[in-house]
This record gives sequence, structure tokens and C-alpha cells, in this order.
Amino acid sequence: MDQEGNAEKAVGEERNGLMNDDHVSGVINQMNTRVNPHLVTAMVWASWIAIMLPRMVVVPLLPTIEQTYRVTHAQAGLLMTSYYYIYTVMQIPAGALSDRFGRRRFIVVSLIGSSLASLAFWMVQEFEQMLLFRAIAGFFAGLWYAPSISYLTASVRDEHRGKAMGMALSGPSVSDAVIFLMVGMLGVDDFGWRNYFLIYAFPGFFCGLANWFLVRERVKRTHNPVKPAAQPGEVRKMLSNRVLFGILLHSIIFSLAMYSLRTFVPVYLVQSRGLSPSQMSFLMLSYAMSVVLSGPLGGYLVDQLGSGLPSLIALCVMCAVALSLPIAPMGGAIVIVLLLWGLMGQWSINAFSVVLTRLVPPQARGTFLGVQNSCLFFAAATGPLVLGYVADIGGFNVFFASALGLFVLALLVAVPVLKAQWGTGYFA
Repeated sequence: MDQEGNAEKAVGEERNGLMNDDHVSGVINQMNTRVNPHLVTAMVWASWIAIMLPRMVVVPLLPTIEQTYRVTHAQAGLLMTSYYYIYTVMQIPAGALSDRFGRRRFIVVSLIGSSLASLAFWMVQEFEQMLLFRAIAGFFAGLWYAPSISYLTASVRDEHRGKAMGMALSGPSVSDAVIFLMVGMLGVDDFGWRNYFLIYAFPGFFCGLANWFLVRERVKRTHNPVKPAAQPGEVRKMLSNRVLFGILLHSIIFSLAMYSLRTFVPVYLVQSRGLSPSQMSFLMLSYAMSVVLSGPLGGYLVDQLGSGLPSLIALCVMCAVALSLPIAPMGGAIVIVLLLWGLMGQWSINAFSVVLTRLVPPQARGTFLGVQNSCLFFAAATGPLVLGYVADIGGFNVFFASALGLFVLALLVAVPVLKAQWGTGYFA
């Protein structure tokens, strides 16, 4: 029996009373344009690149910023923390409001606003002012994730969501590759580190205008329309589901470690391994290039094998990465570690996001994507601050040991979730 037939039979039978009613609710009919899914995927992909360039260019510039302002690792980590805490706060209201009022408005405002904040960051001189405009950028960027992913998942068929999300979510990795390549080629001292925030503001303006003119949300009313947004009682009921709760807890623990590594591995390579910022950027390019392949490959594996095996592979690989980074010799060995990190590190987050879209009813999907992303980026905001302080106190060996402990804990949290769902349509 084909997949749509199976989905129709499964209505009302999903675990713990959660319904995936894409095929019966009329929500897909409400997105009745059946907008070209390839166009939607391409727009989300390009917009991800635009919004990530000014966000993540801080990472290869962090050693220079620390030296310029004579700040500690923990203080430098505030450049990520100030961005991600505000970003996190905006996730849930952005998801809920976009479910009710439409996604396009939020997508465009997010892109334009975060680009304006990047321009302001280019102009300021004081470290405290930099923190302020990073927070403003985080506010606008927080309007992006839930509306864009909710629109994407509503525009493609269920059996293709893994590939579509994998392709769209490869956009951030492309931005990482662009950043490390440019910093490696242009340098920091000669080009001027502030100028990166100037040139990376313009892609957001372009993508904001492109989304305004190309993205459409024409709504076809039906005789039995669904509720436009999740109700509080529905949210509480779904949060009590142990699978959803496990996904959210995994997102927090995993992201504490992952974003700490992404923030401070470049600093470690410069300060402890003796590389210049340009040499470090070229080395990190191997990580960034492999992440470009990670999204499409991970999405394909999720569609073909289910979410369980790719998730377990990712968690085991990240434990090995945290263990190997401080001891791997420079050269081929550390390149292999970086390649494995980039290629497989994000599979569990992406796979669990697909599971979440299948567990949660469409009218609440934007809300719950916002909840998941809030959990993920609350951890992303906290990790660089806390593990940066760990690096200040105990050095980078203790830093990597702490990251390893967090990855092991994320694995322990994920295994019962996967085991509980193994053999269902979600994981196998």
C-alpha cells in the first residue's frame, strides 16, 4: 500500500493521541497554491545563507576580537550569548503568530532587520555596543526559523520532507564555508575584521526583497477550515508526550556542546595550536565544506532508513570528535576529525526535527518548531558562556572533556526515545 494510504489509516492511531493529519485536515489545501516546492526550498536555502553570514562570521574573528578588546573567553562568548538569548525568546511567539497571520511577513522582516543590525555592528566601536547590536540582530533573526521551516514543510509532501529540510538546512553550512574561505583568503588584519559585517549585510536585503516578491501564501477557504493556531490546551497535551519531551531535552543538551565547539574550536586552533587566523580559517574550511553535504545526505538517509540510525551515528561521532580534537596531530588526522564532525554532527537534530513535524498537527507545527528551536538556541546561548568560563578556569583540555560529557548525556537521553519509537513509521 502506498504511503498516503498508510498515512490515512494511521489517523487517530498515533502514539499518545498525537495526530499527523496532513492528509485529512485541509491544511495542505489552505496552502493551495501548491507553490513549487523546489522554489520554496531554494528560497529558504538562500535566505538561510543570508541570515547566517553576519551571525557566524563572529566565530573566525573571535581570536582577533579577544585580542583587540582584551577580553576573556567567557566575555567573548557573550557575543554569541547576547544574540542567542534574544533569538531564543522570539522563537515561540514568532512560530505562533506566523501560524495565525502568515509566514511571509515574518520572513521578510527577519531578513531586513538582521541585515540592518549587521550594518550597525560594523559602525560601532565599543565592546558593550557590539553586544547591544548583536542582541538586536538576534531579535530579528528570531523571527526567521519557525515561519520559514513551517512554510517549507507545508509546501512539500510528507515523504519528501527529509530531503527538503536537509537541502534547506544546508544553507547555514554554505555560509560557514563562505566565511572561512573569505577570512582565509582576505585575512583579518589587512582586510579589517569589521568590514566582514558590512559586506555580509547585503545578502539579507536581497533575500528579503526576493521573498517579498516570490513567496506567496494565497489561502483557499474550505467548508471546514482548521483552527489557525494551536490552543493552550493542545500545547500542554503535546508537551506531556514523552517522545516530544525527549526531543526537546536532547536538543538542549546536544546544543550546549555543539555550539560551544563551534564557537571556541577556532580560538583553540589559534591560541593553543599556534595557527594564524588565516591558517585556522582554511583548516576549518574542511569542516564547513563537509557540512554542506551533511544536510542533503542526512535528509536522504532519514527518508530511506528512518530517523533512528542517522541519529545514533551522529551522537557517536560527536563523542569521538570531542575526544579527538585536543589530541589529534595537526595535518591529515585533525582534518579527518573536522570532516566527520561536519558531515555527521547535525544528523540527530535534523532527524528529530522531521519526527517533530510528523508528530505535531499542522495547525501547531510552527508553534512547536519554535519551541524546539527555543530549546536548541537557549542551549546555544548558554554553552559558549558556560564552557567559555570552563576554558578560562581549566584550559581547553577541560573544555573538551566537558563537551564530551554533554554529548554522552545527549546520547543517553536519545536512546530511550529512539527505542520507544523503533519499529513505528517515524523511525523505521
